[in-house]
Amino acid sequence: MTNTNSAWSSRRRLARIRCLFESIRCFSEGKALPECLCYIPAEVEYQSQNRSVVKLYQDVQKSSKKVGEITLTNESRLVVSGEEYCNSQGKWLKVRKFRSCPSGEYVTYDSDAWVLQYSSKTASDDPALQILPSNTLDKNRKHSDSWEDAVEQHFAGQFLTRRVRLADSDVSAMSCLREIPAGWTLEGDEELVRLMSQHIPPDNDHLGSIKSFVESVDVSSCCDDEAGPSCLTDADPDTYWESDGSQGNHWILLKMKKGTVILKLQLTLDGSDDNYLPARVIVQGGEQENLRALRTLVLDWEVKDVEDITILENMTEHFPIIMILIKECKAGGIDTRIRGIKISSSEGRYLGFDRDFFKGENLVRYPKLEPYPPDQLYRRSLLLQRLMVILDSVLPYIVPAWEYSIGSYSSLELVRQLLPLSKKRLNLIETFIKESSSERPAEIPKLFINRRAAMEHRCSPTQDSDFRNTIFLQIYEGLKPRDRTAKPLNYRWTSRYEQWWECKFMSEGVIDQGGGFRDSLSDLAEELCPMSADKPLPLPFFIRAPNQLRDDSNVNKDVYILNPACKEFAKYEWIGQLMGACLRGKENLILAFPSFVWKRLAGETVSWSRNFNTVDAAEVTLIDSMETIEKDQFLILGRTWSTVLSDGTAVMMKVDNQGNPLDLMYEDRKEYCDKVRKIRMAESDEQLEATRKGLLKVVPQAVLDLMTWQELEHRISGDPDISIDDLKRSIRYDDVEETDTRVKFMWESLKNFSTEDRSRFLRFVTGRRRLPAPVHISSGKGDSIDCLPESSTCANTLYLPNYTSAKIAEEKLRYASYNCMDMDADVNPWDE
Repeated sequence: MTNTNSAWSSRRRLARIRCLFESIRCFSEGKALPECLCYIPAEVEYQSQNRSVVKLYQDVQKSSKKVGEITLTNESRLVVSGEEYCNSQGKWLKVRKFRSCPSGEYVTYDSDAWVLQYSSKTASDDPALQILPSNTLDKNRKHSDSWEDAVEQHFAGQFLTRRVRLADSDVSAMSCLREIPAGWTLEGDEELVRLMSQHIPPDNDHLGSIKSFVESVDVSSCCDDEAGPSCLTDADPDTYWESDGSQGNHWILLKMKKGTVILKLQLTLDGSDDNYLPARVIVQGGEQENLRALRTLVLDWEVKDVEDITILENMTEHFPIIMILIKECKAGGIDTRIRGIKISSSEGRYLGFDRDFFKGENLVRYPKLEPYPPDQLYRRSLLLQRLMVILDSVLPYIVPAWEYSIGSYSSLELVRQLLPLSKKRLNLIETFIKESSSERPAEIPKLFINRRAAMEHRCSPTQDSDFRNTIFLQIYEGLKPRDRTAKPLNYRWTSRYEQWWECKFMSEGVIDQGGGFRDSLSDLAEELCPMSADKPLPLPFFIRAPNQLRDDSNVNKDVYILNPACKEFAKYEWIGQLMGACLRGKENLILAFPSFVWKRLAGETVSWSRNFNTVDAAEVTLIDSMETIEKDQFLILGRTWSTVLSDGTAVMMKVDNQGNPLDLMYEDRKEYCDKVRKIRMAESDEQLEATRKGLLKVVPQAVLDLMTWQELEHRISGDPDISIDDLKRSIRYDDVEETDTRVKFMWESLKNFSTEDRSRFLRFVTGRRRLPAPVHISSGKGDSIDCLPESSTCANTLYLPNYTSAKIAEEKLRYASYNCMDMDADVNPWDE
């Protein structure tokens, strides 16, 4: 790698960073995104790899009128519009002109003529046309059709020494792509991303093995038999393939199974291999005798430890042969070492989000999108995806993995809700979590918990103002260091450390192998945010939000907020540490916070009308309406210069000589409204700051900067909506079949359960109140019929008895879910 190449790469990277920041500014000011980001060439020339007959359609539907056909050969040229169009049938190209041979004349198509390049079906069912943009095969590359080149040239300016000539642009198509729909705001983009992120196909589960996708692997050479190609596919990073040959002539050839379309191809490298590491890699694909370059990768970063380096991703067609060429090695090394190959593949060709995706039932849950036609949403989605390509290409430099603890990366704050479309972000988050982890304690702390005393306290919290008997305080005190040499827990463990403490439940003969620990977390969460709205609060840290007290249909009626009057900041900090441990691991601490609180914890910007209404919707409505109210209506309110916090505390803003709030005058109402908004939104600032301080002791700041508040809630508290489909994905059957009558009765029962019922059921079986949680179904113990079910939270297992009807099964399952929570070996709580 020369200094010139490095400088060129740096300038291109700088251009992309400039484009990203300019785009963020456009979002902030409500302006159209940069024109270069919307670049569309006026025409793109295609050529065919094989002889084929192509049908031309009048419209982008196979059912539309056929307007002709053309025969493609490797000498013919097909010129199409640069604006691509994808719908539910596949990817369409609009034909401009065609010539059959280099010496022939172009036939121009003035009326619409469309050709289907890629079908939405799998490659084996409906093969793609083997036509490719001519410039991808042009070694000299005289011009570029790439919007990424347009971005780099615009934002690098005179600093980009290697310039290519951009093809003429399609001004009309670019204008449509860049247009901001009427009434559109950043909230629309955020809602669009939420819709899209719910339908991004997951990676294939078989990342550790390529046998599902590859028929054979061949390599250029091996230094010995033990370092051969089998070391690439054994999923063992301690073994490796090492080449033996002349510099720049090493290769790996993958013969792909028919129909495989690569979503991600990775090489596993080890930083300790030093100059054996590849420095320049070329990936080719196609038929054996007709390979073309798919990607050239220059590894201009340092590989640390063992890492998976992505060399190819998001392909939209099947390539029979994938050739990986290692052209250069680090520091001029002669031979190379590769520790492994990983592949993820879709079942078929993934064309992204087509135009037909943005209509019908897909929009039901996204009311902000429903007024807009599918074409507008489709174009906006294309633009957002382009922006995410730019972001992903520079994300490691904006948020460097080696400096994850330096502070907040506020530059991405405005577009936080767009980040779920990023393909690099989650891997970066996991890297931060891994790099910041510490060794687990030498031995698991042992706690002695009296749950019966805690239950008595819940029934009458006023009898113990110090809440000494709560599960919360028993755990809090039990985890304190016992002597000066002992260190407090730091909670920065890896997800493999699944049990943070061991519970000895007094008067309950149980050996805690994980179920008791999870049960203690559920008990602690139930004390902090009780599921029942009519029970007294056993702890002072959180209070019911004003929305819980309103008799209306507000969707935030079950939420809690941090108590403005509680000054136990050390305990808030510990709660934050527990939240951080849950984020790092596999456990949940179910805290029913409104989005206002989760946003504050994540570091996102909050607003009065959009966010505080999840705390006190009635007050938001009143204050907002007061600014525009008529004077006679205002006088009826009889408002003074005071407001009431969520905990009932009155705050005086302007008082008379006796300390009583002054009457509010009509002309002062706007000043009053501004002060109320400021006071109410800051009412729990101290408590939030203490909780966030504890969270940041466990989780690096960069992790929170790259997460949305929804992801933060899900990682800490799980999914509040326990659907039947989600439950079915979590359940495994041990010694019963899915067709068993007992299992059918169970599912009939669960379908009739409310969300709270299912949460109780989940806790009865696993000790967890939310998904994700593994659930195993086994046959009941003994031959009893119509008895209560048993469970083992340590094994996440439900022992399902025989029932004579679905109704009885529902009654028994619901009763057990609500009443059989104590683990007692002396008295069987499941006996009737």
